[in-house]
Amino acid sequence: MSLLGHAGAPGKAILTGEHSVVYGYGAIAVPVAQRRLNAYIHAASPGYGTVIASEQMQAVTRLGRSSNSLPALTRALQAVLDLAGYVGIPDWMIYLRGNIPVAGGMGSSAAAACALVRAVGEALSMPVSHEEVNRIVLDSEVVQHGNPSGVDNAVVVWEQPVWFERTAGPSRVQTKAAATFLLADTGVRASTAEAVAGVAARRRANMADYDRWLREMGSVSLAVKDALVAGNMDVLPDLLNRNQECLRRIGVSHPACERLIDAALAGGASAAKVSGAGLGGLVLVLCGRDRQAELASRLERAGAVDTAGMELP
Repeated sequence: MSLLGHAGAPGKAILTGEHSVVYGYGAIAVPVAQRRLNAYIHAASPGYGTVIASEQMQAVTRLGRSSNSLPALTRALQAVLDLAGYVGIPDWMIYLRGNIPVAGGMGSSAAAACALVRAVGEALSMPVSHEEVNRIVLDSEVVQHGNPSGVDNAVVVWEQPVWFERTAGPSRVQTKAAATFLLADTGVRASTAEAVAGVAARRRANMADYDRWLREMGSVSLAVKDALVAGNMDVLPDLLNRNQECLRRIGVSHPACERLIDAALAGGASAAKVSGAGLGGLVLVLCGRDRQAELASRLERAGAVDTAGMELP
């Protein structure tokens, strides 16, 4: 089968602002270029229709069927066909492959939709603007998650750091910073909704302390954004470690996270913290480029099921 279109999109990670963003403060999310999802569109025989196969989700669906296992991707595909004025169903076989873990806090659903939208545009010889891609991917995220923040789609579409506040939404951050990170996956999966609900319940029982810790996380995020814009990386280690201490205090770290954080700091990393909702998930490690390989090995020995390098900008 001949290849008609191909496109990819990165994963994403939260730099700072986990949980405090729920209470009106800012958060920063960044693209992870080393983790990507790719969409490949191949021509199929006449009458075959359109089939989407997702390797990550271990699911296959056919466009036009009322019952399908990939409703968000089906919505995204149909939106591009509608945008192009395409009538009917093309004869395509679409494969989605990559190395972004599903339900791992790295924006896999947004990356899949973004890659699919751009690949369809290429297959139809119709360039799709960043704005249109962002709109379509956000719509698919509504199908996937119900009430998405808009962070994941903005990061994966623009492939830039994004500042997010609940009232104002996402805005791109033009950064002068250069920094090297590792992302380490604990392999422990936890519900974001469960983590957020737990913080809310504990806050109701201890409003004064929790509001102080959440406010500190908000100030850390703002300082990190200012540092990225100014290119002032000297302040980053202290800020990231302060964010992690607040995450511990609000109860969203996890023994698996702490093992990786301890291993990273003992191995010479300048900062390490939970990235995302917590109770497992990802740990973000700030380190020099010359330390990445050694730290990745150390983290895997400490229990990380996967590690990925990450660079800013």
